[in-house]
Amino acid sequence: MGATRAWCSCGQAAGTPRPRERRLADSFATAPARTAPQDEAIAQALGLGRPTLSESESKQLLAAWGIASAREHRAHSAEAAVAAAEQLGFPVALKVDSPDILHKTEAGVLRLNLGGAAQVRIAYAEIVASAKVYAPQARITGVSVQEMVGGGVEVIIGVSYDPQLGPVLLFGSGGVMVEVYNDVALRRCPITRSEAQAMIAEVKGARLLQGFRGRPAADLKALEDTLERVSHLAMHLEGHLAELDINPLMVLPSGQGVKAVDALVVFRGT
Repeated sequence: MGATRAWCSCGQAAGTPRPRERRLADSFATAPARTAPQDEAIAQALGLGRPTLSESESKQLLAAWGIASAREHRAHSAEAAVAAAEQLGFPVALKVDSPDILHKTEAGVLRLNLGGAAQVRIAYAEIVASAKVYAPQARITGVSVQEMVGGGVEVIIGVSYDPQLGPVLLFGSGGVMVEVYNDVALRRCPITRSEAQAMIAEVKGARLLQGFRGRPAADLKALEDTLERVSHLAMHLEGHLAELDINPLMVLPSGQGVKAVDALVVFRGT
């Protein structure tokens, strides 16, 4: 179970307070019509014929709704990984790209803050070896070489499917706040701009977005845009989407936008 489905399930099991029930049930937003590139992206993702997309495939789908991701290249050899890292600029992160390995830290297939070519070569070999041990039958589409995204505030955005309400959007603070304190806000999709703003205001950890201890204020407009766009994506994929996790989404300083660092898309009964 992904983070989004877990939080939504926990909220339902615990008995959701009436004000939250009303917020989930009442929505006056409408999603815009799908564009041709969005239709193409959906057809391509569903055409893969499997329920889970890899991280790179998930980000490719998100891109059709204008949701930005960290810069990355997929490599199929250690030397290709080094070349990609040099193009992106050090430091970089390396991680396996596979629809069958969803928990990268647990699988030992994630390396962060690699500062040079030698570290990248070693990390590539370790990741490939770990993937084979953790999931011998896993489909490996490559190793992603990704820029390290710094200077932002870490948040989580997700969607889960509720049998009565349909797609439900989740927004939460990053790190331990969401795990320990269940620091999330939920809304039925699609949402309006004012609902996006209200979701952000409900999450305690989102105060970091205002600027904290000398850090610059984060790009709230870009975050609001992203929440709306994810809610539109959920409506456009209704009937197909089981779960979407963007975890983490880095909200950069004002005017610099947001970047999805990791993403997971799961389809229903594909």
